[in-house]
Amino acid sequence: MRLAPVLVSVFAAAMLLPGGAAAAPPADRLAEALALAGLDRSDLGCRLQPYWSPLPGPERVDYTLPFCGGLFAEPLRVHDFARTMALAAADRLHPDSLAGDPKALYRLAFYLGVERKVTGLRPHGANLAADTMAAVTLERAIEHLYEVSGVPLAGTASAGEWSDQAAILKRQARTLPPAVQQALARLVLGVTEAYYWRQQAVRHVAAETMSAIFQIRNWATLTDDGRPYLFAVDDLARELDERFLYYACLKAVQAADDARHAFAAAAAAGGQALQSVRFELLTPLGRIVVAGFEDDVHAYQDAAILVDLGGNDRYLGPAGATPSIRVPISIAIDCAGNDRYEYAGDGPAQGAGILGAGILLDDGGDDAYRARRHAQGCGVFGLGLLFDRSGDDEYALEFSGQGAGYFGVGCLLEGGGHDQYHLLGDGQGCGGPGGVGVLAEYAGNDRYLAEPLADKAGRADYHTQGRIACSYAQGVGAGRRGDVGEGHTWGGGLGALVDLDGDDQYAAGSFSQGLGYAYGTGILYDGAGQDEYRSVYFTQGSAAHFSLGALIDLAGDDRHELYDTGGAGLGYGWDFATGILLDMAGNDSYRTRTTGLGQGEVRANGLFFDLGGDDEYLYCAGQIGFGAAPMRDEYRRLGYGRAPDTYYAKAIGLFLDIGGSDRYAGYDAHTGRLASAQRFQDNRVWLQPAPDSPEYGYRNYGIGMDTAAGTVPEFAPPADPR
Repeated sequence: MRLAPVLVSVFAAAMLLPGGAAAAPPADRLAEALALAGLDRSDLGCRLQPYWSPLPGPERVDYTLPFCGGLFAEPLRVHDFARTMALAAADRLHPDSLAGDPKALYRLAFYLGVERKVTGLRPHGANLAADTMAAVTLERAIEHLYEVSGVPLAGTASAGEWSDQAAILKRQARTLPPAVQQALARLVLGVTEAYYWRQQAVRHVAAETMSAIFQIRNWATLTDDGRPYLFAVDDLARELDERFLYYACLKAVQAADDARHAFAAAAAAGGQALQSVRFELLTPLGRIVVAGFEDDVHAYQDAAILVDLGGNDRYLGPAGATPSIRVPISIAIDCAGNDRYEYAGDGPAQGAGILGAGILLDDGGDDAYRARRHAQGCGVFGLGLLFDRSGDDEYALEFSGQGAGYFGVGCLLEGGGHDQYHLLGDGQGCGGPGGVGVLAEYAGNDRYLAEPLADKAGRADYHTQGRIACSYAQGVGAGRRGDVGEGHTWGGGLGALVDLDGDDQYAAGSFSQGLGYAYGTGILYDGAGQDEYRSVYFTQGSAAHFSLGALIDLAGDDRHELYDTGGAGLGYGWDFATGILLDMAGNDSYRTRTTGLGQGEVRANGLFFDLGGDDEYLYCAGQIGFGAAPMRDEYRRLGYGRAPDTYYAKAIGLFLDIGGSDRYAGYDAHTGRLASAQRFQDNRVWLQPAPDSPEYGYRNYGIGMDTAAGTVPEFAPPADPR
């Protein structure tokens, strides 16, 4: 539907009374903006239809997550979707919950991770058998472990004859105070129960298939043509029972958190009697270790249970990670101290679960985490969870972690402190194919860095002539594109970075900060603080190829910068996708170089919303954006109607600024010299392409509106969830 040029002028004039006083605006500014192009809310989003044969809907793409189709069709609901995750984090990561709620971590693992991946499970409880027992001895718990594993523990206590292992068990158990014995016994029962259900999950899977999964070292989300096809993934997925697997993983989380509380209480009451406590036993499910208050060095490679009651410790082994199919459940708990986790191996570490559950809980202190890959909250066909309750912590990683999931769930949960995160790529909330990756931070002035330089990260983005890295970090959901190869697309997962409070800094290269790619969903959600976002291309609320990406910031005076070839961001969509930037309040500044700020291309939506404050927009002379849907060159070459995509959907670019006195200025990319804006101004509306342009119509709609007051009902400001 074409809109007469005069109607745009009349609407713009109606927004101002004589003397420049603002008229009382209608309540719903989004409806008004869409109406400028003859559209309404039903035109937003991507609803792939079966008769679009080259473009299968999410339900026909392998490994897509259950919510994708609905969310892609109603992209404004990403605000609600993200807020439910933020509310869960605000409630369960609250210090009172972490101290007193026995199901805090269980519910976090469920609401942030498992619920987003599988259906059929509800968060009523883990149904641990230990909960029905008044007491159980450590000896009996370990005997039960042997029984479930199918490996007999030779000799019995009643016969008075024990095997070597049984004798070690009996002798060492007597050295532990009763409270420690009881806590360990219940943890052993929980691990055994989780192991049982994990075994049911893989009962039809061949051992060689599982081994092949452990041998894969590069789960990079950028899986375009040229990479070998991982046949083991399809082989495993056909035979794996996901509901049994995540039931097992949730049991492991609850058992670990119960033990965290119990060991902390025992440590507080034990005093000097626990200084040099030591328990170590090798079992069929892995090694069981308990250490006291000394400054220990733990280099175990096969621990199913590793508990340290206190001290400033060093962990040189995997520490709460599944190193092989022989140790499918691994839990590490450190009760106190300033600890260092330093793993130099190439396998999973520090809260990583491959074909099982890997859980690391650190209950306090200023800690440092170092690893190579698959670490710090990484799940591959399983659950990986790293929880750090408090302290100023440092995280360093090469690839795949700090909240990363590939066909599994990976969570890094931080209770507070001024924390620093650094990686080369694939993390800080990264959902690879079929996976959920979440980094949730409760409070503190935090620094998130995904190495932006390609020569350091080792992965170059061609949009920057190889200078900038492809980060796939800070809220990215990305899949494998089979449409450019053999046709086997793997639907992207959910990647979310949720930071509730603090003055935070986010720095990354390209493909970052709220990006969806190839049926993926990426979310960066910041609750409060004066924040800085700096990145390059396909970033800050961007999406490409049948996906959804969103950057949502609730409050604070924030700075957004796209540098180098900086573009395709700040609400940018490409190829049947929706990219959204939503800033709810504050005096914000935006600096771009090439494209973005509400731009949709190739039948995609790019939606930009700033809902309050005196904002500043700096852009390069000649930049496209601010509510634009340009006609692509391929349409010009083929002629509109000869390019099949033009029949299927609309391209919509929307820029909407509500409230404040805003400044728009262009700058010279070489000199940096500013000039007053001509095309975009405070309290104006515009269309790109304009109604008198030969490119107007053709289902390309670019809409810009800056208005003094109004609302978008879907984004009604929520109460502070904290």
